[in-house]
Amino acid sequence: MHRTFSTFRGFFLTSLLLIINHAKAADILTVDQAFAKCKKTYPSELESQKRLVCYDSIETTATLTESKDLVISTQPPQNIKVPPDEAATPSAEAATQNIAIETPKVQLSYLERKWRLTPGGDWNINDFETYKSNYLLMTSSTAPYDTPISPTRHNTGNRDLENNDLKFQFSLKSELANNIPFIRNIPYVTSSRFWMAYTQQSYWQVFDGKNSTPLRENDYEPELILSLGVNNVVGDTKYRSIPRMLNLGLVHQSNGSTNPLSRSWNRLYVEAGWEVSDTVTLLVRPWYMLHEDDKDSDNPDIEKYMGYGDLTLRWEDDARKNSASLLLRNNLSDENKGFAQIDLQRRVLENQNLKLHLMLSSGYGASLLDYNHSQTTIGLGLSLGE
Repeated sequence: MHRTFSTFRGFFLTSLLLIINHAKAADILTVDQAFAKCKKTYPSELESQKRLVCYDSIETTATLTESKDLVISTQPPQNIKVPPDEAATPSAEAATQNIAIETPKVQLSYLERKWRLTPGGDWNINDFETYKSNYLLMTSSTAPYDTPISPTRHNTGNRDLENNDLKFQFSLKSELANNIPFIRNIPYVTSSRFWMAYTQQSYWQVFDGKNSTPLRENDYEPELILSLGVNNVVGDTKYRSIPRMLNLGLVHQSNGSTNPLSRSWNRLYVEAGWEVSDTVTLLVRPWYMLHEDDKDSDNPDIEKYMGYGDLTLRWEDDARKNSASLLLRNNLSDENKGFAQIDLQRRVLENQNLKLHLMLSSGYGASLLDYNHSQTTIGLGLSLGE
């Protein structure tokens, strides 16, 4: 088990380093490249206003040299030191300066950034990006689930868990196709993209020295997602009541364990995303469970606790430095079972993707093995992505 964990830990840390290094990269473009990128990102006439905003956002610092030649620099302008005998005077017609063109700073909404809800853009199956948050948190639970059972799995031994875990999540997605032929001409659809995604959530008992600090659970969650951008602008009016995005997904989740600790389920879902305001997003995701025969299922009553969908409300400030999200699940029945999770993130070290992360959750289903167990957990650490 130690050898398997060491291999996995190395893969996980290497992947996180790659994400951090990728996040630090910044493109510097020429004028022509910057304008071409705006045109490529917003080719549709329906998005002409966004294309103009993109043009206006191109930041330049420009004057002329003595010969009136335009100089393009691939680096941001530096303080220019001119020898005293060549220094320009206030009455001089020109001064020696450079031009620096930065990547256009288009103010895209959260949904537009996250799901590329514009028709342009090349795709590459090797082009991975964050899906859910990638985080590393130290957590503490009020009631660890020492003896997890289900209606078909009764003979579980006492695991004698510690209250504290090192919880980490690794989540990426990659675009398989875009501008899908049979979808592209549907009215009000601004984009169509087909994604594959993978999320892994793990719980490590780092303080359980007596049991050699085991990984108590790994939850694996591959997905296939068809994502559609929806045009919610009619004329010059943006209608907040119209969803900006629709996702259709097929997701499998399992913990890869053997009986009696094995848990798994498969779902089809529809997810709609609304831009409630420029800083608030609402996501509603009902799902349908693909049922097995109850006697063959590891968890035949999972819908009783995990419910039939979830709702996420997300806020970010204008500078995208702080964000908060609320996730809710409920079974909507008389025998009420629910779950709530609050995530607070604050950007640190002037890195747009590296954030201080506080998580607080309460209810059923904090992990797949804990689907029928209620607990309250608090966690603090760092995260990457939105």
